[in-house]
Amino acid sequence: MKSFWFLLMAFALYSCGGQNETEKETVAVEMQRPVIALADQTAAEKSLTPVINAYYSLKDALIEADSAAADKSAAQLLALSDSLKIAALGLDTTLAQTIETYRGNIAAETKGLIGETDLTQKRRAFSMISQNLLPLLKEVNYKAEPVYQQICPMAFNDDETAYWLSNSNEINNPYLGKKHPKYGAGMLHCGELGDSLIFKK
Repeated sequence: MKSFWFLLMAFALYSCGGQNETEKETVAVEMQRPVIALADQTAAEKSLTPVINAYYSLKDALIEADSAAADKSAAQLLALSDSLKIAALGLDTTLAQTIETYRGNIAAETKGLIGETDLTQKRRAFSMISQNLLPLLKEVNYKAEPVYQQICPMAFNDDETAYWLSNSNEINNPYLGKKHPKYGAGMLHCGELGDSLIFKK
């Protein structure tokens, strides 16, 4: 019986309503990867900043549950990710190959998102985009601005976890959004901050 109550309490701590503000505070991950030279770092950031901005536009469209706007932002994200010239950045060969893999995955998932008519499936594709964009940014030590990983423990079917990225530490959930069929806007701020990327310049 004691183990049952322990599990119940543990679940409550991870639910959207069971966390206080202290628990939601971000943990900054300060990474320093000496693989990239300064000139290459600047080139990588200049190439990736439009990509992440298009991603943020897609996130905002999903918050609004606006499929047309999501497709428009996704088309922009696809074009930008397809136009990334990884080889031209002069990176270490292994690093360049790793980044190219993430870039290809982002492009494929974005194309799939555009092809979906169901908003939930668009959000699932967005989750996969997020799962590839975060490690890509880690690999290049992205320093243009802080990037906050934000986590929803009930993104799909009330029990599937998914995360997204934001340039703000304020929680605005693209998986539950403002017009959720079950919760309306009641779960818009559901979520918690994860290990955010705040790299030293």
